[in-house]
Amino acid sequence: MFRRARIRLTVLYVVLFAVVIAVFSVVFYIGFLIVLPPAFDLAPDLTSEQVAAVAYQTTVERIGVALLGADVVVIAAVAVAAWVLAARTLRPIGEAHERQRRFVADASHEMRTPLATILSSAEGAIATAHTPDELRQALNVDARAARSLTAITNDLLLLARSDELPSDRREPIDLSVVVAETVEAFARVHPELPSIRMSFGPDLRVSADPTEIGRIVSNLLDNAVRYGAGPSPSSVAVTTRAVDRHVIVEISDNGPGLSADDLERIFEPFYRVHPEVTSAPGSGLGLAIARSLAERNGGRLTAASRPGSGATFRLSLARFT
Repeated sequence: MFRRARIRLTVLYVVLFAVVIAVFSVVFYIGFLIVLPPAFDLAPDLTSEQVAAVAYQTTVERIGVALLGADVVVIAAVAVAAWVLAARTLRPIGEAHERQRRFVADASHEMRTPLATILSSAEGAIATAHTPDELRQALNVDARAARSLTAITNDLLLLARSDELPSDRREPIDLSVVVAETVEAFARVHPELPSIRMSFGPDLRVSADPTEIGRIVSNLLDNAVRYGAGPSPSSVAVTTRAVDRHVIVEISDNGPGLSADDLERIFEPFYRVHPEVTSAPGSGLGLAIARSLAERNGGRLTAASRPGSGATFRLSLARFT
């Protein structure tokens, strides 16, 4: 990403320099034509050498005037262009800074809750616990909060490193097989959930890391069950199919759906769509991690939805041939 941005900026600056040279040349040439024609009076008693000297001096002065005018025009043009380019260059930096600030604030908020639970439980046990059962109960509370804090920390580390580490574990895999195994494993971990509807296409081969693809699908399933399907997980559907030169995985639900504003921010870390379900367990990083891993494997993760009509998350990968 940064290499492409560097190439674009280099090309842009070269083009800008060429434009500046062209503007300077045109302005100088026009100014030169304007000031060069002789329009000065010479005394009749001057020698040819004196006439040549006067003409030379006058011409040099007029060329200097033309050059000064060209410089003023070019400096003004460069100043305007630099102002515009500076704004365009700094805008992504400002947006990145704002995202980082919001990310740190959200991460601090998410981590503060389990830390407060651990502190409150420990202080309560120190002050009031008198029996082994009371101490054991306090330790259980601390252990649950510590596991939650560990999950958040692990997700933060995975999200931070997913763009930096090279994906050298790619191999030709059948996407339908990986997705089916992930759905089966998800069902074993959640035996209380009804069956998920599945439809898999045959021979959908891609070059990707099967572990990371499984993590993407698992995160999307967890999101669909937790926030999309509500009390009716059987409404979750998983399909795989081929579209042109790409292989598609779609995970759909018939939940409350997403607004246009939500669709723009759904993949931001810690962003929660429905405030009434923000107390549900989870780190709030699942979709952000899923998109990051999708891009790391050369794919694209998008969402489509309308309020009241559920949501569909689509993972697209290039077909391996």
